[in-house]
Amino acid sequence: MLCIRGGADIEDCRELGRIVSSLSVKLTVTSYRTIERLCADESVDNTYRRSSYISITGGGSGKGLPMLFLTDQEENFNQRIAMGKLMKACKMVEPSDWALNLHYSGNLYRSLDLSTSIMELAGGNVLCGGHLHPHEKSVEACLQYRVNFLTSDTASLLNFAHHVETLPSSLRSQLHIAKIMYTSEVMPRTKQEYLRSVFGPVSFFSCLAAAETGPWAVANLNWRSNTVDDDAEDSVDFVFDKRNMLVEGLSLSVDPQSLPSPQDGDWVSEGVAGHLVLTSLQRLRNPLVRYVSGDVGSLHPLSPKVAAQFPDETAEHLQTLRLYGRDKRFSFKWLGDYYEFHQMDKVMHSPEWGVLQYQIILANDAAMEGSDCLELRMLRRAEGQGILNVAELQERLSEAFFLTHHNAKLFRPVFLGDLDGFQRSPPSGKIIRFIDKRRKK
Repeated sequence: MLCIRGGADIEDCRELGRIVSSLSVKLTVTSYRTIERLCADESVDNTYRRSSYISITGGGSGKGLPMLFLTDQEENFNQRIAMGKLMKACKMVEPSDWALNLHYSGNLYRSLDLSTSIMELAGGNVLCGGHLHPHEKSVEACLQYRVNFLTSDTASLLNFAHHVETLPSSLRSQLHIAKIMYTSEVMPRTKQEYLRSVFGPVSFFSCLAAAETGPWAVANLNWRSNTVDDDAEDSVDFVFDKRNMLVEGLSLSVDPQSLPSPQDGDWVSEGVAGHLVLTSLQRLRNPLVRYVSGDVGSLHPLSPKVAAQFPDETAEHLQTLRLYGRDKRFSFKWLGDYYEFHQMDKVMHSPEWGVLQYQIILANDAAMEGSDCLELRMLRRAEGQGILNVAELQERLSEAFFLTHHNAKLFRPVFLGDLDGFQRSPPSGKIIRFIDKRRKK
């Protein structure tokens, strides 16, 4: 059993690294199976279910029931405090900031709760609008309460910006948004430029968090170097505390799903992009050890510009993680949510859905700048006993893709009568399960 303590010092981290290097990596699928078993076990000996903070993973995984991640309540609270301090140290949040939070809430999701809590612990003032807050009301709140800060996922921010863009210039000029914080993804420069065209010269920030890890890294995009190479143009430089998270990189030439026990040569050195493998030094009761996050990134020392922002005794514990985004071999992203292919297969092939073949096509939406539409092509069995009718299936699809009145217009189900409507691979003639037609940002 691996025993670690939070807030480890440098020597503790070195010793931990030596111990962890002997352990196998943990994959999402394996973790799901273990968590399902623990959540179903009501025996008195199972401490996993006790005194826990409950969060669920990925908005778009497509599962009938979401996968729960349980964290010790005290550890969760302490992790939020540490994140608030890091955000404050990175000059993201000031005591005078008033933020409108448009993060997702309800349906067991905790993103509104989490993001509000860490912003308040950083010293900010937060209005909880949520993802269903009408855009008109959001504009009224910004004007009434002198909001200068917006925070949400990228898709919701773009959706709100699209509404603001349609307002009369006399009303838009009364908005004074100076800061935008988006969460847990890479926002391409083109989308940042679009938001600036709507709100003016805003500063961008980001927070890296997941149900599995909790919040653990932040990014102040004002600190980004202008010398970053073209391949990394749309990456984000996050800062994290090495006493709170141990980060390793597994070579991109390696498939983590087929290599549970990597050898020394499978790991990348500092500055080289790889699959991120995480060990939390904050979540200890239900440990997260050598977890393959599904993200691609590289580790770097703090640049002199960034290091100068901190006292020396703080800077020595910090490191830069350059995040490039998700590993597209295992998932795809739509409207800020990640959809894992193996989970998508599972839900699409539910017997009552009657889906014989399906194809997902992502494309830029011509009517809404910065947004992507998802077309889902399906060939189904004839409706009959045990098979959902079209209306019932559409309801299930709305649940699986978490559709709201804000994003439903970007979801386009297509019911085909034969296989001719599917796009195929030219060499083999095989139906392509996933097609990304989006222009490179």
